[in-house]
Amino acid sequence: MGWNLRFVATALAAAWLVVGALPAAAGLEEGVKAYREGDYAKALEEFLPLAATGDAAVQNQVAAMYYTGQGTPQDFAKAAEWFRKAAASGNADGQYCLGKLYYYGQGVAQNFDEAAKLLTEAGLAGKGGAQYLLATLYLYGKGVSKNAVKAYFWSILAVEAPDQAAEDKPAAVALRDQIESGLAPRQVESIQTMARNWAPRKKKGN
Repeated sequence: MGWNLRFVATALAAAWLVVGALPAAAGLEEGVKAYREGDYAKALEEFLPLAATGDAAVQNQVAAMYYTGQGTPQDFAKAAEWFRKAAASGNADGQYCLGKLYYYGQGVAQNFDEAAKLLTEAGLAGKGGAQYLLATLYLYGKGVSKNAVKAYFWSILAVEAPDQAAEDKPAAVALRDQIESGLAPRQVESIQTMARNWAPRKKKGN
């Protein structure tokens, strides 16, 4: 499907997995049940008050529903609004999804500077999709200074990221190999060592 088109499935799956792991709260169980039964309008009705209290996981879920048009007319701007709320609390899923909206200009004006900031935060937390997009930003100098070394570093992390979807891995591998072909062997070895020793930053707001 490609990185842009897969955004819907990626965002929704990431948010839903977190919501499903939350402890019981008023309206949450009802919302989860309604969602699983395909009653998206009722699910959204139950989720919105919880999202308004500042729960980042539910905010991501609400954002994903606005993005896909589940239980509500599709509204990219509303999706961006809710992802922004989650991102503001340091939630890595929200940062990744909002960063991706800025990257593609969906619901917000395309802005590679903002995309780079948000994707960096999500990438440092270990989000493979964010790491992939960061690699492209550094490769082409969009929102950041062009830097093949940093592009290669992020591309390696993207390939190895535990949350990287199987269908996205070939694109990440291709990007890594493309960048590697333009580097000196000594650079490649050094960056690979750095990537092997890298560990994701502890996530906040998740």
